[in-house]
Amino acid sequence: MKAKLPEREPQQLAAWEEMGLYRRILESRADAPLFVLHDGPPYPTGEIHLGTGLNKIVKDMIVKSKTMAGFRSPYIPGWDCHGLPIETQVEKELGGKTAKVSAVEFRKMCREFAVRFVEAHKRDFKRLGVFGQWDKPYLTMDPSMEACIAEAFIDFLEKGYVYRGLKPVYWCIYDRTALAEAEVEYEDHTSPSIWVKFPVVDGPQSAALGSNVSALIWTTTPWTLPANRALAFDPDFEYVIAETSAGKLLLAKERLQVIADESKLSVDSFHGSWKGKNFEGIQFQHPFLDLKVPAVLADYVTLDQGSGIVHTAPGHGADDFRTGQKYGLEAYAPLDDEGRFVEGLPEYKGKTVFEANPIVIELLKNRGMLVGERKFAHSYPHCWRCHNPVIFRATEQWFVGLDEGGLRQNAIAEIAKVKWKPTWGEARIRDMVTERPDWCISRQRFWGVPLIVFTCEGCGKHLKDGKALRHVLPFFEGEGADAWYAHSAEELLPPGTKCVCGGGSWRKENDILDVWFDSGSTHLAVLSEKEGTWPADVYMEGPDQYRGWFQSSLLVAVGTRGRAPYKQVVTHGWTLDEKGRPMSKSLGNAMYPREICNKWGADLLRIWVSSQDFTQDVRLSDAMMTQLAEAYRKIRNTFRFALSNLFDFDPARHVVHDADMWEMDAWMLRRTGALVRQCEGWYKEFEFHRVYHALHDFCAVDLSAFYFDVLKDRLYTFAPNNRGRRSAQTAVYHIANALVRLIAPIDRKSTRLNSSHLVI
Repeated sequence: MKAKLPEREPQQLAAWEEMGLYRRILESRADAPLFVLHDGPPYPTGEIHLGTGLNKIVKDMIVKSKTMAGFRSPYIPGWDCHGLPIETQVEKELGGKTAKVSAVEFRKMCREFAVRFVEAHKRDFKRLGVFGQWDKPYLTMDPSMEACIAEAFIDFLEKGYVYRGLKPVYWCIYDRTALAEAEVEYEDHTSPSIWVKFPVVDGPQSAALGSNVSALIWTTTPWTLPANRALAFDPDFEYVIAETSAGKLLLAKERLQVIADESKLSVDSFHGSWKGKNFEGIQFQHPFLDLKVPAVLADYVTLDQGSGIVHTAPGHGADDFRTGQKYGLEAYAPLDDEGRFVEGLPEYKGKTVFEANPIVIELLKNRGMLVGERKFAHSYPHCWRCHNPVIFRATEQWFVGLDEGGLRQNAIAEIAKVKWKPTWGEARIRDMVTERPDWCISRQRFWGVPLIVFTCEGCGKHLKDGKALRHVLPFFEGEGADAWYAHSAEELLPPGTKCVCGGGSWRKENDILDVWFDSGSTHLAVLSEKEGTWPADVYMEGPDQYRGWFQSSLLVAVGTRGRAPYKQVVTHGWTLDEKGRPMSKSLGNAMYPREICNKWGADLLRIWVSSQDFTQDVRLSDAMMTQLAEAYRKIRNTFRFALSNLFDFDPARHVVHDADMWEMDAWMLRRTGALVRQCEGWYKEFEFHRVYHALHDFCAVDLSAFYFDVLKDRLYTFAPNNRGRRSAQTAVYHIANALVRLIAPIDRKSTRLNSSHLVI
C-alpha cells in the first residue's frame, strides 16, 4: 500500500508521545463532564492475541468518541498480575525447584516476570494507536493496590460475608489449589462409564424386596466409590426389581430398557413397584469396602442418565454434600493436594484419582460387582490455566456467603439498574448470580494478596477485631503484600493484641485470595467517588467475563459500597478465522496484532474492528484484510482529493457564505450534516460498524463517484477566485473537516484532532 503504514506509523506514534498528545487532549477537556471506561485487566503472559487487540481497540474507540463528543474521558490501562497464570510460568522457569525457593523469593520472581510482560503488552497496545495513561497504569501487584484489595477483604469480614467451612470445591490436582467456578472451563473428556451393584442388606425394612437383590448405580468417576456413603433415591420415582443376567437389580422402572441396551444385560422379567420414599433408611453393602451405606432421598436424582439411583459421596460433590449434611453423613475425601489417596485399600492407596480408576474397576470385577463398562465422551470441567481435568474435593476453604446480609439479592437488584449491551447480558448475569454457590475465595498458592486472617494458637478462634486487622494495611502500602511473609504476626498486629480467650499468640493464614477478588476490587483503587469517577460509566469485555470480572466486580462493589461499580456493561464477541473456527496456535489459524501491524499497519486492523459488529463473533483472514485495504484506499483518496484542491484555500479569506454558495455545494453540505447527525447517534450507542460503513459509502459513492467528479471542471478550469470555484472549495473544506473528525475515533492518524468538537 502506498501509505506505507507499517513504516510510518511507529514514527508518528513516537512523535505524538514526545509531544505529550494524550496529556494535551485531557488538558483540553479539563472542565468537561466526565466519562469513565474502567479497563478490565488482562494477564501479563505471552503475546497479546487478536481478541485482546479487538478489546483494546474498541475501548479506544469508545474513549476517543466520547472525547470528540465533549467529555473528559481518561483511560487508565491495567493488568491483573497475581495468580496461577504467572506462577505457572515461573515454576516452568524454575524447572521443578520451586520447593527450594522461599515464599518471598518466589514472589519476587513472579513480580519480575509480570513486569516483563506488562512492558511487552504496553508496547503492543501503544502500537495499535491506543491512547492512555501508559506511564502509570494500574497493576494489581502495586503496593497501594494490594492494600486496597486487602482492605476490601477486611470489609467483607466485618460485614459477616466471609466464613471458613468444609465443602466440596473444584480442585486442580496439577496446580494443587482450589478453584472458583469462574476458573473452570468445560472441555471434551472421555471417562470410564460403569454400572455397579450395591447388595441390599437383609433387615426388616428390606424384607419386601426378597433375597439376593442389589441396587444398581452408574458412575463416570470410579475413583469416588471409596468415598461412597449413601445411595440416593427420588421419593416419587417408581422402582422395580429386574431379573437379569447379572442377578436381581433394583432400579427405576423408566430406565430399565435403556440400561439393558447400554450394559448389554439380558432382562428376563421385572416385578414389584415401590416409590423411592419407601427405601429411605434401607442399608446397602458397599461393593468392595467393609461398610454399609443407607438409602437417602434427594431431589437431584433424574431419569436422564443412570439407573434412577445415585451413588452419593458427600466429599466429592455439591449435591452429595448437601444430602450428607441433611442425613449426617461423613464428607469423606481421603486425598492430598495432588489428588493421591492417603488412606484406603492397598490397591489404590498412594495413587492419584485418575490412576485409581482402572484399579477400582478391577476390584469391582474381582468381587462380581461390575455389571457393565464402556467409555463415555462428555463435557467435563477443566482447570482454566493448565487445562487438565479437575475434581470435586471437600476441603476447608474460605467462602463469601452470598446469602449472608442479603449480598446475593442486593447484587441482583443492582443488575436491573445497569444498561446491558447486548440486552441478553442482563438475564445472563442475573441467572449466574442467582444460581451460583457461595464464592470460594481462598487459594493454596503464594503469588497473590494473602487473606488477612489471624488464628489464635491457644483456642483456634479467628481474630475479628477490624481495627486490629487494619493495622496490617500500612505495611502493605509501604512494602506490598510481601510484608505478610517478611513479618511475624506480632509485628503486623497492634502491640498486645489479645484473643477473647486471653491468648496473645497468633498464626497467620497461609492462603491467598482468589485473583477474581483481586480484579473485582480494582474499581475501588482506580476510581474515586470523591472525584466522580466511581461508578464507571462503562465496562467492556468479552462474554467470558459474565462468570468472571463483571460478576466479581459487582459482588465486591455491592459488598463494600452497596451498589454496582458500572452504569453500563458492553460485551464483544469472539475472534474467529474465515471458516468460523476459534483462533488458536494448535490449529495454526491464529493471527496476532503484532504480525498484522507489521504487514498491513495498525490503521487497517482498526478499520477491520470498526467494520464489524463487535457485539457478535467476528472473523478475520488475509482475504478480508486485502478487501479492507481497498476500502481504506478509497477513504484515503477522498482526503487526498480534498487536500490537493485546497492548496490555495484560506478559510479566513475564501469561505463562501451559505447564501452565495452554488446549489449543488449547499445540497452536499446538507447531506454531510445529515451524515454527521447519524454518526453522532451511532457513536453514542457504540455502533462503530454503522459509522464505518456510512463513511465508506459516502466517500466511495456520494463523493468520489459523483460529487468530486462533477467538481473537477470548476476546481481545475475556473479562475482561482471565481465564486463557483471558491464555493466548491468551501464545500470540500467543510466536508473534509467533518469527515476527518467523524473518522478520528476509528483511524489512528486522525486522533490528533481529538480535542476538537464536531460542528457542521
